[in-house]
Amino acid sequence: MTDKTIQPGQMAQAGAFAMPLCFLVSVLEGYDLQVISSAGPALQKVMKLSQGQIGFFLSATLIGLAIGAVLGGWLADRIGRKPVVIVSVAALGLFTFATALSSTYEMVVITRILAGIGLGGAMPTLIATMTELSAAEKTTSAVTTMIVGQPLGGIISGLAGRTMVTNFGWQSLFLVGGVLTVLTLPLLIRFLPETRRPGTANRSDRMPATQALFGDGRAPATLLLWTAFILTLALLSILLGWTPLLVKSMGYPIPVGINAIIAINVGGIVGGVIASRAIDRLGVRTPMLVLYGLMAVGLFMFARVDTPTGLMAAAFLVGLGVLGGQFTLYGVAPRVYPLQGRGSGVGFAVAMGRFGSVFAPIIVGLALGQGAQAAESIRAMVPVALVAGLALLALTIVSSATLGAGGRTAAAAH
Repeated sequence: MTDKTIQPGQMAQAGAFAMPLCFLVSVLEGYDLQVISSAGPALQKVMKLSQGQIGFFLSATLIGLAIGAVLGGWLADRIGRKPVVIVSVAALGLFTFATALSSTYEMVVITRILAGIGLGGAMPTLIATMTELSAAEKTTSAVTTMIVGQPLGGIISGLAGRTMVTNFGWQSLFLVGGVLTVLTLPLLIRFLPETRRPGTANRSDRMPATQALFGDGRAPATLLLWTAFILTLALLSILLGWTPLLVKSMGYPIPVGINAIIAINVGGIVGGVIASRAIDRLGVRTPMLVLYGLMAVGLFMFARVDTPTGLMAAAFLVGLGVLGGQFTLYGVAPRVYPLQGRGSGVGFAVAMGRFGSVFAPIIVGLALGQGAQAAESIRAMVPVALVAGLALLALTIVSSATLGAGGRTAAAAH
């Protein structure tokens, strides 16, 4: 890349333009991440898949996400943010398009893993970019504002799934997503700024991943952050992947399940936007603990409601907690790590979450295949939410200097 690194004085101007561009990429990534849920019931019917096969299909993208998050974050600290974003988005678009051309279950799984690598590489790099373009006291809200594009993309995929699958087949969802993602590449090449400071490309200024993660007393914070990511993203992967089929097994038609996915995403947007701004004003602890409390309450309600209206209300509350918690975690993670190792720090946190969440849909699929009821699977998520909240509480205690109200990023603290 020939782009010059933007100077600190140019950050605000570059950030104002980069925000909508990063938001657009986030929307497309959210569409791709959740389109598997909308396509799942049709794919199960056409290819005559077992519950276990569906569970692995839902986890395929997450496997790629975990790999891509580690590679993308590591490379972004060494060659720059912009080239990693461009290559990752290109891979996401091309392999999403390839999914639409797949004629066997094995090819669908392979293309979803490869698309997931692109998705995983882009997200931590975009988070690092937005962190470096925003003022320190607005880091969480800036990153979360960008990330809430994901549930908007999920809403779009849910609405598309209600009409396109019936009229054009499950392949149409991936065809549209792949083409639109590839079309963003010229915009990224032309307008996305490179945020590395002068000199950070020098070998002497590079921070080894182990130093970024565990140096200067960051080991407890890193392990607690990973725990919160693993448990939150495990819940999220189950909800976004299995909700239509879980709702169907509760006796509702498939469109109700897709509506529940939309309600979850709307709740996520509301929760993420409100919580991120509260975090910038009050610090991490109180807003995030409220989110995780609402998460547990919403899951408990989701397992017990017996009307479509009650199901939508519970789904909204679940989304407010689970998606809102995930998005604000993305905003919190960069505040723990210094600039030179921020890509690695965020990338490993996202990767740990994705590695953990890979197995959650598979476990649910196997449990349902052995006769477990949908309500039982949902109730089992409540203690997971509570443990994630406790891990986050401990994180705010050991990292109070950077996660308190007006807290500095680790880059400023060291």
